[in-house]
Amino acid sequence: MLGGGNEEMSTIPGFNQIQFEGFCRFIDQGLTEELYKFPKIADTDQEIEFQLFVETYQLVEPLLKERDAVYESLTYSSELYVSAGLIWKTGRDMQEQTIFIGNIPLMNSLGTSIVNGIYRIVINQILQSPGIYYRSELDHNGKKIFFIISYGFESKRNSRECLLP
Repeated sequence: MLGGGNEEMSTIPGFNQIQFEGFCRFIDQGLTEELYKFPKIADTDQEIEFQLFVETYQLVEPLLKERDAVYESLTYSSELYVSAGLIWKTGRDMQEQTIFIGNIPLMNSLGTSIVNGIYRIVINQILQSPGIYYRSELDHNGKKIFFIISYGFESKRNSRECLLP
């Protein structure tokens, strides 16, 4: 947040730590979990199979520094490499090679990432309860009676649970 004429950036207490810990958890565990979801691919004859060996993934040290990424309008990121193999089922032969998967933006100690030279943060969205859903009817005396609609299903309740104006 920027305040008044002050160009200093203020932070929410603990926000940096929460963001950074979440990113570290992603690098240590989440990345492996996501790569495990990648299925084995077999040819139509079921003779050759392509498989990722997730246990051996590598993140390469970034080629440029954070300040250079900002200055050159680039993303401060690390290249992700994973070992993959072609497996011939008939002869039980295997050819293994390290392949490039993509770039992963890195997070600095302030909990920000640099994407296209601009500092970015991840904001977790807090879900807000929509409140109470209700409907109204006129009773036999012409008086409005309000009924609570629970989870999208309407239910008539006894008079103690009705909301009267």
